Amino acid sequence: MRNLITISLVILFTITSVFSQSKTCDCKTDLDFIVEKMRKMPSFKKQIKGDKKDDFENTYQNLVSQMKQPLPFEDCYKLLLEQTLLVNDVHFSLGYKNAILSNEILKDSLKLKAFKLTEEFKNHPKVNLNLDVLKQRLEAEPIDAIEGIYRYGEFQKVGVYYSEDKTMLIGVLLENSLKHWEVGQIKFMATHTSNQKYNLYYYDTDTRKPGFVKSISLENGRLWSYKKEGNSFNYELPIKEQSNWEFKTINDNTQYIYLGTFSNSNKKKHQSFYKEVENKLTTENVIVDLRSNSGGNEKFSDSYVKLLKNKNVYILTNCFAGSNGEQFTLKLRQIKNSKHLGQTTRGIIAYGMNYGYNYDTPSGYFNMTPTDMNFHKFIEYEGKGIAPEIPLDFNKDWMEQTLEIIANDAQ
Repeated sequence: MRNLITISLVILFTITSVFSQSKTCDCKTDLDFIVEKMRKMPSFKKQIKGDKKDDFENTYQNLVSQMKQPLPFEDCYKLLLEQTLLVNDVHFSLGYKNAILSNEILKDSLKLKAFKLTEEFKNHPKVNLNLDVLKQRLEAEPIDAIEGIYRYGEFQKVGVYYSEDKTMLIGVLLENSLKHWEVGQIKFMATHTSNQKYNLYYYDTDTRKPGFVKSISLENGRLWSYKKEGNSFNYELPIKEQSNWEFKTINDNTQYIYLGTFSNSNKKKHQSFYKEVENKLTTENVIVDLRSNSGGNEKFSDSYVKLLKNKNVYILTNCFAGSNGEQFTLKLRQIKNSKHLGQTTRGIIAYGMNYGYNYDTPSGYFNMTPTDMNFHKFIEYEGKGIAPEIPLDFNKDWMEQTLEIIANDAQ
């Protein structure tokens, strides 16, 4: 896997380095700063030992050899990412700090026109392909194939296809209604990591700045914010209209709890909702819906374990359930009469951020968020997620499927 990621980053580097860029930075100074911060992380201390320690040092020396002269910002960013990827820690992030395109430019047609004449716009990576031929080929792909045409909302259609050596997926604009983008420009490059998981190097739709996001699932024609054309099924997502806290009685035997977050941002709501559930929980079957729960404080999650321990618990997760939402999932699975349904979780579980410190690198062009919490006992799920005991069909309402499973269990 290490070699695959490295090869993919080299290809990614080659795609953009052919373009001349005038803005440069002292990349080695930033690299040294990042490595110093990384060494203090629990994930680094747990993982970078023996051969991995040698690999980390060899990678560092190789990158340093490429940083003898100031580098264009984005070239530097890709090299820095290569070092960070040697630690399996999805919470840990390195971001590109400055927007390429501002709101001021977006709102001013003259400034936008001038921006499109700049090197930053003209040198944005493009594919050297006949787009009409590519579009025709991708339109012919089966609905369940990975390659194909994906929508980004109502504004863009992105052709997703394998690179020539099959090590990554490339997303290129085939249709576009946004004035600050052009057909043929690359929106993202996705590197396969494990099972259905990918790391995405992408360009933000609004600011156009590059970014990097880890452990994103490609299932049901969905890759992060991109949805395959022709696939309109979204049952793995929670209901848009509901809040982060929902409790209801479905029938005489089954009640439903939706927990969309365990964040510290609304302590009073967590407490009042728990009291409501505690006083009204009467049925033998309980559906605990954790779809898109991005985590938070275990103080708000773990109290439900004791409350549910004598129930038949049906846990629902999707690929956006992460962090403490995943830890809570594993704790619920330890209940004797529990079943985990749905989709594999995000895989951002083994580490975390207690203080949430982030640091600008010396150049001022990048920002890193190291981790400081140690949940290494969950390392087997990091970057992979927790697979459900019963995967649910993406083409049918998940609540209906869950209630059918509950009914069958009662027979």
